[in-house]
Amino acid sequence: MLKSESTVLVKKKDMKDEIKYYKDFKVYHVLTATLIFISMIIMIFSNDNPVILASVYVFIVSMIICSREKQKFKTGFYYFIPIAVLIVVINMFFVSSGSITLFYLFHKRFTLEAVVYAVVFSFKFLAVIYIFLIFESMIDTDRAVSYFSSVMPKSTLMLMISFKLIPSMRDRFKNLKEIYEIRGVRFNKKKSKEKTASYIPVLSILLEDSMEGSFAIGEAAYVRGFLSGNRSVYERQKFYIRDYKIIVLSIALIVFYGIAEFKNWVRFNIYDGVTIINFINIGIAAIFAFVVCITLLVIFNCEEKKDGFYRN
Repeated sequence: MLKSESTVLVKKKDMKDEIKYYKDFKVYHVLTATLIFISMIIMIFSNDNPVILASVYVFIVSMIICSREKQKFKTGFYYFIPIAVLIVVINMFFVSSGSITLFYLFHKRFTLEAVVYAVVFSFKFLAVIYIFLIFESMIDTDRAVSYFSSVMPKSTLMLMISFKLIPSMRDRFKNLKEIYEIRGVRFNKKKSKEKTASYIPVLSILLEDSMEGSFAIGEAAYVRGFLSGNRSVYERQKFYIRDYKIIVLSIALIVFYGIAEFKNWVRFNIYDGVTIINFINIGIAAIFAFVVCITLLVIFNCEEKKDGFYRN
């Protein structure tokens, strides 16, 4: 009897609900996430230095490790592989600059510098993909719309209309095309002139509908008093000490990076030849330190929240 009771207790203990936690990066203010995003994007697009790119990857890899949606990053990497191969192949075939020759093929010289540049460019492309995914994980869409609507209402309204207009136009185009096909209009004509002429009625109706929709949105905004007074906010997002720390560091990083670019501390051109100074100097070390500090602040100042209940 005692043995059976102990067995039941062990089973209950094994089946006990386990609460898992995840790091919520959406607790930061919209401006905080935006400044981090801008600082990383500036460094990615404006520089080819592998050490600067490595500092960005310190932030990216740390955020991926702490993220709950690792599948998105895996999917992004799968899409990156064929594009990276294509970039390397194209750069090797069309660029012959460099002093170190790897091999000759069809009387064409393939250099190590071309391969290195293509690899760096490929990882810059991957970094952009990951930075956008991280930005998505750090920002809440409703809060972002609310914040930017209060800061720049006209631009935010135009962007929202544009984002809404494109998918609605696509769906409307499909519906109109199906209607005209039922009426006997053939769109799969061989001559381009005839094919264009068959699409003119569909496109004219689509243009008319889009203009009517835009006017309707404008009239609705006017009736509701858009920009006629101070905009009310349902839930104003507050700045906390963690936000101020990250904002100050992000602005300092952008300013210092601009100075480093002006002083040629981060200059890197693989085709002109590089030395150890191009990899290790005061400017690069300071930028690396800035990125590490921002990464640590973002990770250790976020909040842990319950991810759900799981059975052992």
